[in-house]
This record gives sequence, structure tokens and C-alpha cells, in this order.
Amino acid sequence: MCGFMSSQDKRPTGREALPAGPAGAAPKSVAARALRILDTFDSEHYELSLSDISRRSGLPVATCHRLVRELVEWGGLLRTGGRYRIGHKLWSLGLLSESHHGLAELAAPYMHDVLFLTKHVVNLFVLDGAHALLLERISGTQPGPALHRVGDRLALHASAGGKAFLAYGPPELARAALANPQRLTPHTVIDPTRLRRELEQVRRKGYAMTLEEAVEGAHGIAVPVTAADGGVIAALGVVTVGTRPRPAGIVPVLQIAARSIAREAGRLAA
Repeated sequence: MCGFMSSQDKRPTGREALPAGPAGAAPKSVAARALRILDTFDSEHYELSLSDISRRSGLPVATCHRLVRELVEWGGLLRTGGRYRIGHKLWSLGLLSESHHGLAELAAPYMHDVLFLTKHVVNLFVLDGAHALLLERISGTQPGPALHRVGDRLALHASAGGKAFLAYGPPELARAALANPQRLTPHTVIDPTRLRRELEQVRRKGYAMTLEEAVEGAHGIAVPVTAADGGVIAALGVVTVGTRPRPAGIVPVLQIAARSIAREAGRLAA
């Protein structure tokens, strides 16, 4: 699910035809039909209407309506208006996978070091299609308001972790993200030319910074976690609320922790 991808999330609207979903005989059990519905979602079909789900799953609309309602009640799907997306329950289960759990587990001690030295909430992101997925979050005894939860997916162009992925990832990732960036707050940078200049600065300075671009009043700083082959496996950052962060006192701490996480991840993969 996670990794560099060159395509944007495609969110078909109106009468646009969607490709059929999973092939095969019609599922007979309720569990199989529910799984067929969940299987209609992927990185290119992040949000679907009920008719989209019916078309891609090959199941009748009435069946989809009943099962989708139950999946929403359970937390497996999230309803926004007349469209659906994967819910936090499934993200939470996905984070128990060996690859994600292993990375979060090995990063935790170094994230605690960052928290101790900076006194700011610490976030670890991995790239998930066209978004930055919050894999782990560590806060102190006075963490302040929870701006994001583990499992949340943040826009790449509006988050510090996301900009780190854009700056150090393949060119096609940035091209897709900058093709139609959405304004999330009055401070969100959506001009592609300005965003490209920012990404150049990220590469030059070694860190990304956002000021109230994803959430009003919240600021972020993040650095890439770079593997031995040069690939970015994660982004490590801090978030502050109200107070604008000072890079000089934060970035070196993040960079030391990021190198340690990359080294441990390399050992885990060896």
C-alpha cells in the first residue's frame, strides 16, 4: 500500500464510467461480499459513490447499500456526503502489518529522544500513494490538541512530511501532487511555481517546513528518513500549535534521529 506512486488519486464524479472491480464468480457468503466491496478501493479509487462500489464489485446496489451501511457503523468505511472512503478501523488494522509495525517500533526510541529534546509532538510519516500516512505519533504529558490521528492521510503539498517526500521523491510524484493542489486553509500554498521553489529550498536546506498550511494555527518541520540506496522510506517531523518552530533548534535533532531510524531499518531489512 505504501511507496512512491506516480499517479494521482482519481476521484471520478458524475457519470464517468469506472473500470470493473475484482473478477470472478459472485461471492456467496456475507463476508465474501463485504470483502468484495472493500476490494473496490485502491490508490486510484480512493473515494467512491454507492453506484461506483456496485459497478466495481459486480454486486447489486441494494446489497452494497446494506453492507456499506454496516461497514460504516463498524468503522471500516467513512461516509463523506454521498461518497465513501476507507475508515480508521481498517487503517488501524493495516498498521499492525509487519512492515509498518516494524518501522514504527524501531523508530519509537528515537522519536522519544526528539520529544525529550524539543518538547514538541513527534510524527512519523510514510508515503501512501498520493498522501503522507501518519504511521506513528508520540507526545508528552501536555501534548495539546490532537490535530491528526495515527492512520490519517495528509496532503503532500500542505504537510511538512509530505513536502519532504515531494522534494526527495521521484519527479513524477511532485508533478502529480502539484497538478491540482487544493487549498486547506487560507495559508495553503497552491501555486505550482511557488511550490516548486519551496521543494528546491527543501533539498538545499535539508528540511521541509509548513506554517498553518494544513490546519490553522499549526506549524510543522520534517526531514526525510533516507535509506542507504538514497530512497526515502519515511519522513520524521514535529508539529507545534500557536508557536512558530525554530528550525535551528529542531532540525539537527530530527536529522540525527532520522539517520538512526534509517540505520536500524537497514539492519531490519538485511
